Amino acid sequence: MHRAATDITELYAPQFEQFGLELSGKGAVFTGEVANDRAHGRAWIMPLSPTCIVIEHFITPTHDMYLAEYTPEPYACVSEVSAPTLTCMPEAGITPANLTLLHGPWPNNAVCSFIQDNCGEELSPLFAGQLYHSRSVLFLPGYFDELEHRYPTEFAGIFEAFAEPWHEEAASAICHTLRRINENRARTVGGHIYMQGIVETMVAELACSHAAQRQAQRATGTHASVTIAKEASALVERSLDKGRHVSIQEVAERLFTCRSKLCATFKAQTGESLGAYIRRRRMERAQELLADSSLTIAQVAERLDYPQQAAFAQAFKQYTGTTPTAWRSQHI
Repeated sequence: MHRAATDITELYAPQFEQFGLELSGKGAVFTGEVANDRAHGRAWIMPLSPTCIVIEHFITPTHDMYLAEYTPEPYACVSEVSAPTLTCMPEAGITPANLTLLHGPWPNNAVCSFIQDNCGEELSPLFAGQLYHSRSVLFLPGYFDELEHRYPTEFAGIFEAFAEPWHEEAASAICHTLRRINENRARTVGGHIYMQGIVETMVAELACSHAAQRQAQRATGTHASVTIAKEASALVERSLDKGRHVSIQEVAERLFTCRSKLCATFKAQTGESLGAYIRRRRMERAQELLADSSLTIAQVAERLDYPQQAAFAQAFKQYTGTTPTAWRSQHI
């Protein structure tokens, strides 16, 4: 069995010490707070194994400074970060992949994955008054070595994939996992098992998506692959004709295939994710219906299977940049 060459605490403890923040605690969760002339904030961690850790911090420097970050060996990470944290990542030698902007309690929050493989010391500029927040799951290579030892071939190449584009299903699994990580739940009964469970479920979903992606790439252009993509498109169009919104899961079930295989095959064949295709066709159909002046906006929303007119208006504006009313006034 692979043993971690690095004490995983080396990935965060030296940085926290520069703010005067020390972690302590009992059980599975360790916390620390700081309020001095260098910074204000707090952090908590939960080691899940010698090669995996859940960590969250909220740090606001009191003056501009450089943070020395030392990386003893490469590690992979999925993280939800605030805008200032995202901005300083390149200075630390980190190139975020799969960047997804979120609407959350912090402006311009984003989810990303990355591999930090610039071993050694990097200096990152931090600015006074900015909130540097991240909620992350960190993996040393040994985490995946152990999985590969237990389940040969199933997790090959997953570590490297953290620096590559994930399919939509994998990105969704990452976002879902990070949203379920919180300190209060970590502290309750069964918190450690809960955290292990959601992280392992995420890794399993990533492995499934990665395998489906490779299989779809090999099968691109085959009769079966072309048929799946065509049937998925046709099913989406028929649902729109009937005034129904069809989900990816429903498409998969109707085509008697698994969700990961469907998404990977559709993307490989068309160059567009199935989720993006469904959203695009729904909005294109919305524009067709809005061009019919005999329909009210509420009727258009109903024909597109939106539960409320407000939900339709929000989705339409997010996609087109304008409201249904404004779009109609410009195109009729």
